[in-house]
Amino acid sequence: MFPGQGSQREKMGQQFLRFNSRYVRYFEAAGGMLGRDLVKIVNGEDPANSLEDTRYSQASIYCLSCALYDYLTKDLSMDISHIHTVMGHSLGEYSALYAAGAYGFEKGAELVAYRGAIMSQADRTAKGMMAAVLGTGQEAIEKVLEGFRDRVFVANYNDYAQTVISGYEDDTKKVIKALQDEGTGKVIPLKVNIASHCPLMQGVSVKLEAFIDENVDFSRPRLPFFSTTELRHVDETGLKDTLKGQLVNPIKWYKSIEYCLDKGIDTFIEIGPGKVLSGLVMRIARKNRVKASVMNTDELKDIEELLGKLQERGLLG
Repeated sequence: MFPGQGSQREKMGQQFLRFNSRYVRYFEAAGGMLGRDLVKIVNGEDPANSLEDTRYSQASIYCLSCALYDYLTKDLSMDISHIHTVMGHSLGEYSALYAAGAYGFEKGAELVAYRGAIMSQADRTAKGMMAAVLGTGQEAIEKVLEGFRDRVFVANYNDYAQTVISGYEDDTKKVIKALQDEGTGKVIPLKVNIASHCPLMQGVSVKLEAFIDENVDFSRPRLPFFSTTELRHVDETGLKDTLKGQLVNPIKWYKSIEYCLDKGIDTFIEIGPGKVLSGLVMRIARKNRVKASVMNTDELKDIEELLGKLQERGLLG
């Protein structure tokens, strides 16, 4: 599993890169495409450019996720023949597609850099926002949204009590107030000035499609890639439509994890910064009364724990 935008934090991956400096080249390559020193931005050493900027957060998460995946599979010989499925949350699908072999690192970085740039432009023009609604079922949220049709939408179905809404800023603020008036557990505005995974991204979606048509030839994935918006495996023939549609359609994360649990998958590894997906999976598995092993790569100690568990199960080559 590969995380998306929002999982970034200053100095993320610093420990890993200190001991595995050859992977700094991933950030250097992507930074060259952006015309910025991405390592300095990640470490908070560039006062003029913030990691919270969509362009840099997306590229940085992609770089770190790909570096960690290569470290696990190449340096540490994690046996990929045991991987049933790769998937990502929003931006994380681009890292998942790299892991699946749908394109090389640099082509993926080029695609992510373009995506970040056009989404950043939308940040400045669409006046959108997103907010996480915690402790409220999706039916109650959708009932409130009925009064804001074509203005505010569900963007992410993360788990049974965590839903993200997305839409025009003024209307989203009204929805937040309406939910709070109804006694909703908690509503947290997200640190993005954008309304992703909803129809407000239609113009960005069209631009992305044109860019893919002109610049990207997808290879046949060597690992099964599961779309968390379409709830199905997608091969190279459908990837353009998946990535285009991803921008305007909601992420159905808990349904994606339910699919995995139904298939008997009992081990989930989050590869990239943070532990957001790990926490979601644990709650979803617990709700379904399924025992699952959930691991991540957020810090070196987490990687060491992951390796120990993989070794115990004979999953290292």
